[in-house]
Formats: sequence, C-alpha cells, structure tokens
Amino acid sequence: MNGSARQKTVILLVPGFPATEADKNWVPAVQNFVRVIAQRNPDIAIHVISFQYPFVHGDYVWNGAIVHALAGRNRRLPFRFRCWIEAAWRGWRLIAQQDVLALHSMWLAECTYVASWLARLSRAKHIASICGQDALAANPYLKHLRFEKMIVAAASANAAHAFSESTGRPVDHIIPTGLDREARSSPPGLAHRSIDILGVGSLIPVKNFSLFIEIIAKLKRKFPALRCMILGDGTERPALERQIQGNYLSEVVQFAGQVPREQVLSTMRTAKILLHTATYEGQGYVFLEALAAGMRVVSFDVGYTGNGHGVDLCRSEEEILGVLETLLAQPFDPEEVQVNCIEETARAFEELYGITQS
Repeated sequence: MNGSARQKTVILLVPGFPATEADKNWVPAVQNFVRVIAQRNPDIAIHVISFQYPFVHGDYVWNGAIVHALAGRNRRLPFRFRCWIEAAWRGWRLIAQQDVLALHSMWLAECTYVASWLARLSRAKHIASICGQDALAANPYLKHLRFEKMIVAAASANAAHAFSESTGRPVDHIIPTGLDREARSSPPGLAHRSIDILGVGSLIPVKNFSLFIEIIAKLKRKFPALRCMILGDGTERPALERQIQGNYLSEVVQFAGQVPREQVLSTMRTAKILLHTATYEGQGYVFLEALAAGMRVVSFDVGYTGNGHGVDLCRSEEEILGVLETLLAQPFDPEEVQVNCIEETARAFEELYGITQS
C-alpha cells in the first residue's frame, strides 16, 4: 500500500465495549463518545480495540466504528499477557498500514500501558483518559506509566486533583464527557414526580450506599411518607437489604436492580432528587443525566456537575441531611438544566487528535 492510500485512523483502546448496537448499558459515556466521533468523521477510520469484553473474539462494525474484540474475559495474570500481546499486535498492524492520527486509551490501566508501549515504538500521539478510580494512588499501574510521554485528560477537576496527588503531575486537559441527545431530550410529563429521592449506581463500597440508607432512615422520622428508589446492583446488595430491613425501611426504599439505561432515564423523569453518597467519582455521568431530567442533585463534592445550577455539593453527612430536609419541605419545581453535549466532548478530542472539521 503506498503512502497516499493510507487512511487517516484513530485507535481507541478500552477494557470493554458493547457487543451489539442494541447494548446501551456498557459505560454509556464511552459508547456515546465513540458513536459521535465516528458519525462526525466519516472519512476517518475509528478502530476500537476492546481488551476484555465482549467475551466472544472477533471483529465487527458498531455505529460506524470497527471493533476488535479480544475476549480477554478478565482473566488474571499470566493469562492476561496474551490479551495484551494481541492488543499490541493489532495496534501495530494498524499503525503500519494506516495513517494513525492518535492512540486514545481509556482508564489508566492495561489499555494505557499497551498504548504507551505502542506509542514509544511508533512515535504515534498517545492520549490517555482518566475514567474513574484509576486516578487514585491505589491504582498499581500508575507507577509503571511514563506520563511525560502522553497527553493526559481528566473528565473533572476532582479527577485531575486526585491524579496530581497520586503522581505529582498535573493533567494536560480537563474534558467532561457530555450527554447524548437521548438523555437531553425534553421528557413528557415533567411535573409528575412520584419518587422523592433516587439513588443510581453500582452497589459497591465506593458508591457508599450504606450512607444513603442511613440518611433515608433519619429523613423518615420527619417525612414518614417518603418514597425512595435505588437503581443498580452489585456485591453490596445483600448487606444493604439487611440494613433496610433493620431500619424498617422496606416500605420506603425500593430496589429496582440493574435496569436498561432507557429505564434509568425514564425513572429520573419521575423523581425529584438524586442523592449521591459516593466518596469519589471520575466524572459522575449520572449527575448530568439527572440534571437534564429536571432533578435536583445532592452529593459530596465529587465528579463533574456542570455549571453548578440545580446542584448542592456538601462537605458532610449533616450538611446533606440539612439540604434534603429543606428540599423535601418545599414544593418541588422541576427544571431541566442545560448540560454539556457529547458533541462538545468530541470536538475537544478531535482537536487533540489533529482532526480539523470543514
């Protein structure tokens, strides 16, 4: 293949990716970004190397992007090395055959490790995105990554601060991931809100749902007709269910389990307040989803909450409790807040890739 025939290409390296276009639950922020980048740049090949999921090995086209599923299946070392070697081989072949504008790795873990190796060998531009707890010092990959050789982007100032605390190095850019059109669409029946307080997220320790339930137990004393719901599932669910029973909240807090994203968005349009008790968020996509649905957001100062309108950021459990008591005691007036759109995110990364829109 001669030089003039080499197609301009961007390679994204991710731990997992939807198996089909119908699968909208796997990290919506990532798949929304890939879809929009592919739609906005039909003349540029968007390749996604997915390390662990889907669990079926093979290549397929997803909303205009070419996905290379390596089916690593989250195996431990030393079996994980095989996945890394194949990812490097796939990336190297693309670099040899195409005009690769950039490698973009997501999560400062195995994907960034492999991408950094490829970038050193090929001198390709490497952009690494912080996507969650990967900015924290507990991430073992941080000490093995040469951040001076890559462009590091965080989705929030909080994630940027955590990264700086962990590595002694600032991020290069803060680029929040905006919402897709589906989440930003005006919901019908905006004024009808049957759920007072909603919790959304994986039931894992860092999401701190035990505090969520403690707060609801205290609120019930003043608001006995309180109606709450938790969307999500995870390892903490049995303990949380016991906590609910022990606090006599079975009629107050409903567990809906893991539900499709469409149901998350529709449920938000019937709820008043998003209570988010997580101790850390890289961005917290759920904040923007809730604000776009007309909810108020009450949380600790974590993640990214847009321009701050409709949000109460608190420093303690007592402050959260006080804010919730105030909000519940007054009539709820739903207001859709304008939030970042995913196209803004795409434009920011296109500039880093070196893509110019005509």
